Amino acid sequence: MAGTTSRRPAGADPPRRRDRPGRPGRRRRLLRRLLGTRAKSYDLLRPFLGRHWPALAGAAGSTVALTVAGLAAPWPLKFALDRIIAGRAQPFTLGPDEVVLLGFVAGLVLVIAGVEALASYYSDFWLNRAGERIVHELRVATYAHLQRLSLAFHAGRRKGDLVARVTGDVNAVGDLFSQTIGTLASAVLVLVGMFAVTIFLDPFLAVVAFLVTPLLFLVTRHYQRRITLMARTQRAKEGEIASLATEALSAMSVVKAFGTEGYEHDRVHRTSAERLEAGVEVSRVEARFSALVDVMGAFATAAVLGLGVMRVARGHISAGDLVVFVAYTGKLYKPLRDISKQASKAARAMARIDRITEVLASGQVLPDRGRGPVPARAAGEVHLTDVCFGYTPDRLALRGIDLHVPPGSRLAVVGESGAGKSTIAALVARFYDPDDGQVFLDRLDVRKYPLGWLREQVGVLLQDTILFSGTVVENICYGLDATPVQIRWAAEQAGALEFVDALPHGFDTLLGPGGVGLSGGQRQRLGIARVLLRDPPVLVLDEPTTGLDADSEARVVAALDALVAGRTTILVTHSTALARTADAVAVVSAGRVAEYGTPENLLAGDTSFRRMALTQQLASRPLDLGVLRQQAGRA
Repeated sequence: MAGTTSRRPAGADPPRRRDRPGRPGRRRRLLRRLLGTRAKSYDLLRPFLGRHWPALAGAAGSTVALTVAGLAAPWPLKFALDRIIAGRAQPFTLGPDEVVLLGFVAGLVLVIAGVEALASYYSDFWLNRAGERIVHELRVATYAHLQRLSLAFHAGRRKGDLVARVTGDVNAVGDLFSQTIGTLASAVLVLVGMFAVTIFLDPFLAVVAFLVTPLLFLVTRHYQRRITLMARTQRAKEGEIASLATEALSAMSVVKAFGTEGYEHDRVHRTSAERLEAGVEVSRVEARFSALVDVMGAFATAAVLGLGVMRVARGHISAGDLVVFVAYTGKLYKPLRDISKQASKAARAMARIDRITEVLASGQVLPDRGRGPVPARAAGEVHLTDVCFGYTPDRLALRGIDLHVPPGSRLAVVGESGAGKSTIAALVARFYDPDDGQVFLDRLDVRKYPLGWLREQVGVLLQDTILFSGTVVENICYGLDATPVQIRWAAEQAGALEFVDALPHGFDTLLGPGGVGLSGGQRQRLGIARVLLRDPPVLVLDEPTTGLDADSEARVVAALDALVAGRTTILVTHSTALARTADAVAVVSAGRVAEYGTPENLLAGDTSFRRMALTQQLASRPLDLGVLRQQAGRA
């Protein structure tokens, strides 16, 4: 009611305020999610680590030997001080036993140095070798899983970000082994060993020297969490930069045509500035962490030196023991610093591993349940029954589609852009599975066939044939082993032999990325040759002549005649002239089959197919500008 003030009833709980960024509730949720991701990362990495346990075990043994050698380094000096120098006025003469002891001490120095050198060599070698092999296997596994993931997954991901995960993020795993794990393990072992030795020499000074260690653990844990969260943000921005750059560089002709170089520069600049901010913040936190470690190490050294002299003066420890304590406390700075640095690196590496885990853990894979016997070649009968499909749950692309294509016949699917034509083709090729209904091949649901066998039975020719960097031969027999005679026959049938022979090196001519230097019609004819070489019984042609000039379209249509002969063909096209070559035409509108029949019957009636044909005939005639001006004047 106007003019009144709402009040909370007495005793009622106050409304709960949502967690804002930085509040404890939000931090707890982020931490729980991070720990859950981290556990999943360990589970996925365990098989890769298990296959290389001998090398990792050897590296662990070498690291232990390296630690023992490092701990033994000050002991020769302790022996010299306590057994030779202590309690003697200068100058003094060395006796025979003392000379022998001095030789033993000198030899011990050489032995310790030798053990340290060998242990360091084998530790580094085995860790690096295991790291390189794990990186190789992890990269191959990640890329293979990306290949298995469905188009639904790839449609929602930026390509540059996925490339960054396969390259930079996987490489970080190798750095984790070659630069981080060995150093971190050695530092921890050195600290444990120093504590054990100093406890044996003097428990009081040992406690003083290592009083800083629990504090270091708490500080490390606190900073490691912060660095991990910031590193994940940093890597996400790097993936975004890679995606933006990939998109712009792969569409440079569009960028140049619209003069948007400055716009693209600004997009990358903004994202790079955000990545810079995250990187500077990580560096600032790491620097603060290292500074704290330095200060704690200095306090420990000062305390040990002062209290140690007092312990020597009271006779609790020898001068040699004090030398060991001071040496260990001085070395305490290095493992503490190593732990601080390598913990930060490990946190950043784990953030990258989490990104790899996200890909490997993705379950958006088309299920491959076909295990039974299959014929060598399908007959080619295609049937869609009450098929519904949507790329997103809230927007259906197809609604109740029913279509039947007998073996060896041609079905043309026409309609306006966005009507669902290409979606029908994608379901027949089983790029996606329908949400409802079924797609049959030879009266069996396509989901019951092995996916590899189904790919061999359904050939797909897209609107724009994708060519890869390589020779003409490699592009035609892409993924197949074919003889030169078979490749030449396929090129001849596709109408590509004439222009291929005219290339500088014929079939051995190297093509640039995307087939740069070839016209659209030439690329399409190479695509037809590629499909012909596979000899599939079912063809899906998705706008094969769109964007071609009249001459190129005529050549492609002639090549299509050779391709579709004797094969079940589903032709998605805007061209009513091309659709008239089919045995039946399905007009799709708003995700439904609005009209169906032979081209002759549809053209004879008052149908949208007939209106499309008339519109295209009028559009193909030369424009009379005078008539257009008269019509405009009357309007």
